[in-house]
Parts: sequence; C-alpha cells; structure tokens
Amino acid sequence: MPVITPSRRLHLPIVLRELEVLRTRAVTPRMRRITLGGPQLGAFRANGFDLPAFTTEGADDYVKVFLADGPQAGPVLPEQHDGHLHWPRKPAPTARAYTVRRFDAEQRELDLDFVLHGHGVAGTWARSAAVGDTLHLAGPKIATLPPRGADWWLLAGDDTALPAISRYLEETHDVPVHAAILVENADEEQPDLPGVTWVHRKAGTTAAALLAEAAARIAPRSGTGWMWIAGETDIVRSLRAVASDLGIPRDLLDASGYWRAPSTGRTPLGRVRTLRESARESLDLRRREHIGKPAH
Repeated sequence: MPVITPSRRLHLPIVLRELEVLRTRAVTPRMRRITLGGPQLGAFRANGFDLPAFTTEGADDYVKVFLADGPQAGPVLPEQHDGHLHWPRKPAPTARAYTVRRFDAEQRELDLDFVLHGHGVAGTWARSAAVGDTLHLAGPKIATLPPRGADWWLLAGDDTALPAISRYLEETHDVPVHAAILVENADEEQPDLPGVTWVHRKAGTTAAALLAEAAARIAPRSGTGWMWIAGETDIVRSLRAVASDLGIPRDLLDASGYWRAPSTGRTPLGRVRTLRESARESLDLRRREHIGKPAH
C-alpha cells in the first residue's frame, strides 16, 4: 500500500487588488472567460502596507470579486490591512467567489470563468464586461494541496466545478486522473480537456443520480485513490455515497457544496468548504450568483 501524505492547507495573506479587463471570450454558449491584468497582480503598496504579488497554489483556489449592487455607482470595498481585510457592514460589500481558472505570473494575466445564467449581479457584469473595465478582487486566502502518493484521482462535479477540475487535469502529470462532469448538454462540453466523461442533464432523471452513476463507472477498482467532488449539495451527497461504496477513506475525500437547489427553485448556498473550512468572516463563504444556476 502506498504511503500517502494528507492534503495540506496553505494560509495566504489576503490582498485587495484593482485589475483591468484585458480580453473576453465565449468558452461555451453559457460560459464566458474574462482575462484580467494590471500592475496590482505584482507586489505593490497600498494604505501604507507593502503587499505581495498574486499567487495561486491549489487548483481550486478562489478569489472574491466585488461588484456594484444597488444605487451606488461603484462596488463597496473592504479596507486593506496588513495581510487581511476589514469588511464594512453598512453597506456590506457585494462579493462573489470564483475559482482561478488560469494565472500567468510572467504576463500578469488572470482568467475567471463566469456562467451566464439569468440576471444576477456577477452574470450581468460578465455579460457586458469590455476591455478596459475594472474589477476589484481579493484572495486567494487559503490554498489546499492534494495528497501525495495516491494511485489515482477521481474528480466529479457539476459545471460550477469545471474551473477547478480543469486545472487539476491540466496541472497534474504524475498520477492518473479520472473526471466526470455534469453539464447542460453537448454544447457545454469543453473538448480540449483530456480524459473527461461528460454527463448531460436528462429530463426525468435527477442530476445527482446521473453524475453518481458516471463517477462510479469510471472509478478504478484497484489501488488507493483520492476523490475530489464539488457542486450542488444533492450532487455532492450522492457522490459522497459513491466514495463510501468505493471504500475511499474520509481523509482521502475532499467534498465541497457550492450551492443548493431547493424544491421551490435554485438558490445560491455559497461555496461551503464542508471538509476544510466551516467558520470564516461573514462574507467568506463562496457565494454563488442568484441566477437559477450559480455562476462560477
């Protein structure tokens, strides 16, 4: 049996940065990629503090983006302190969490992928974002590094988990990676991602059941694996059952509920770090966009 080191968490100084839209492009009909850049991706000085350059260490690292919501002309922002932020309460900032899809330190470019469903504040901003627009963001605050020594990885989630799964697939070369991703239909697949089993939503069958069946089907039946799962809470619950059936121990399972779909309609839950982060300051849940299906 291999010697497996557990997942590690790195705590990073949280920095508020003002960035500029460099490019936009449609990844799929429902997903738009915003490329951001600017001097503040490097080290800079603000509020009397020397602040470090942007860094991302884990594939599911996320940032908070700050958006205007309501009558104010611009976003309400937290105040930069030394390594942390002070969050005002009245009015409170409108913040949404997005996984870092790509970061190029040399070119000082950062990609975020937005799902364009409905008319929530983040989706609305992303839909109309143009070159030269500004966006404030903060983080990542915590990076989680996967365990070492596993024989294989199994990644599964809905489309809100796509940026993190994409990074795992692109950045991991020393262990076999198997992935199952639930999307709306074939138009939402991303064919440049290697080794993905794409699952389409189907009338009359729950999304959780569809994805759980696919994940169980592609999982190796020998060796010791690590499983990473994320998405809507019912989906995560079903995938946790798959992990149990596969005999994956709890310390080799990372599960995150990103949002909840109640019977009366879908409502954002926030990216609740169910196994890793349970208590943070008031706006530090990974809140998703109120758009029927949350943006990523």
